[in-house]
Amino acid sequence: MRADQNELLTRTGPGTPLGQLFRRYWLPALLASELAQRDGPPVRVKLLSERLIAWRDSQNRLGLMDEFCAHRGVSLWFGRNEENGLRCSYHGWKYDVTGQCVEIPSEPDNPKLCSRIKLKSYPLVERGGVLWTYMGPPEHQPPLPEHEWAMVPDSHRFVSKRWQECNYLQAMEGGIDSSHVSFLHRHTMSVDPLFKGAKGNEYNLKDLRPH
Repeated sequence: MRADQNELLTRTGPGTPLGQLFRRYWLPALLASELAQRDGPPVRVKLLSERLIAWRDSQNRLGLMDEFCAHRGVSLWFGRNEENGLRCSYHGWKYDVTGQCVEIPSEPDNPKLCSRIKLKSYPLVERGGVLWTYMGPPEHQPPLPEHEWAMVPDSHRFVSKRWQECNYLQAMEGGIDSSHVSFLHRHTMSVDPLFKGAKGNEYNLKDLRPH
């Protein structure tokens, strides 16, 4: 693969060809179990080179929006999730799950100021134990995917994730190349940091064929 081809295939930030392609599909953002608690702590999410914050408000609504406060750029990961809003810990600016600013403590009598401030946000929908988001143009938003595994009861499904220090293309190439597993990983599945301790690894190591 030439350097220019590699650059084309591995860059997924805003405005890139592959970034525009991926933004036309629903993407798994995080597991539902990571955001299970109402008014719980927000969770950082990095998708397609965008730094975002995910949270669940008092009414169980899900939010996914720009990580940084519109005022002074402080990370909302340090914010307080309270009373249907995520409040910046620096000056108290408060946002709802759509990214709309709903309160500025230093400007209590200026509602028009709040109405003009809105963080970039994306829909976040729970299905099959996964929280999905769509980051593309709203007018092109497709239906939420109905994968068979996501439509069965919880008792019939297992979902997991892992962090890999590599580009999505490298991860995909390695993941679909199952023929290398019995050679490269034959003696390392239980000790390799990438797999060790992972719940899903229990299934990888078992012989699940019908007998």
